[in-house]
Amino acid sequence: MQQYDVVVVGSGPAGSSCAKALTDEGLSVLVLEKEALPRHKACSGVLFGQTQQLVKAYFGADAPAEVYCDNRYIEADDIRQWSPERGYFPYSWETDKDGVSFPRRYQNIWRDKFDKWLLDRSGARYLDGARVRGFEAGDGGVTVQARLAGSDEPAVFGCKYLVGADGNASTVRRLLSARTEVPAAGGKLASFQSYYRLESLGTLKKEGWTVFLMKEIGDFILCVHQKGDQLVLHVGGKDGRDLRGSMGKFKEFLEGEFGVRLGAHWRDEGCMLQLLPIFLGEGRVLVTGEAAGFIYLNCEGISAAMDSGYRCGKSIAQTLQTGGNSAKDLYAQGCRDILQHLEKCLSQMHFFA
Repeated sequence: MQQYDVVVVGSGPAGSSCAKALTDEGLSVLVLEKEALPRHKACSGVLFGQTQQLVKAYFGADAPAEVYCDNRYIEADDIRQWSPERGYFPYSWETDKDGVSFPRRYQNIWRDKFDKWLLDRSGARYLDGARVRGFEAGDGGVTVQARLAGSDEPAVFGCKYLVGADGNASTVRRLLSARTEVPAAGGKLASFQSYYRLESLGTLKKEGWTVFLMKEIGDFILCVHQKGDQLVLHVGGKDGRDLRGSMGKFKEFLEGEFGVRLGAHWRDEGCMLQLLPIFLGEGRVLVTGEAAGFIYLNCEGISAAMDSGYRCGKSIAQTLQTGGNSAKDLYAQGCRDILQHLEKCLSQMHFFA
């Protein structure tokens, strides 16, 4: 059985930030990722101002040129909502935190390349195609069972702490919640997006990002923005809604109202999500990022994931180095400002039709 100081489940921004905090302290870290890397993800692929600052602070550099789309930037003022009654009006995807405002030139990136860059820069060992099946936690550590791609034999890893950074549908949180009886909240939502080669934006603003809230098409936000020579369309609905049908209606609407012309279809992405209650874990098993319920204004998740993940890692490192306070207590104390900002974001949420 291979032994590590910490095993992190999930290689997204939360997992990589947690791993970076730990490796910076000289600890051994293994990241387990269920998908083959690099992997696409249902996401706008836009780095807002706070995320840009966190990338510099935690990873010591700006994201490299190869992770950006050809249309590298989206200005905050070019993100607009449209309705037939009002036409265009401002739409905010980021708000000040602790009285500090963030850059309003947002970076347009490919999530598969960005996430892989973060993971590589973390310095942690990682295994992709590794699906966690269970774990056993005790006073002395945690034993993690996983199924590796191409193997019929279960792999077992030992660690002092286990971190679930595996997103909204977290396996770690689900397994831990079953033991600690932490309930999930709210109904499930489905997010679906399609990429098409862009032939013409019609009357939509070039380099912009347009948002719609139209109950007849989707239960929450609809949006469209350009990524290189592709146009990405996003629709969302409650669990059970026919989102492929919604996507067809959205395309017809864009073509008819704005003269958008789309070429060949490239790919689809989708996921299920819930607005989860905050849950940081128990004992030697912690959760972070979306798995812990951290999400910001209008369901922006990258900045909250990076910030909570890094603080989770630092809390574990401090506990292992000093043998003092519980990592969970340190983690909770370190995330108080994140929790306050989350409440502010929820009060300003403008996401549902």
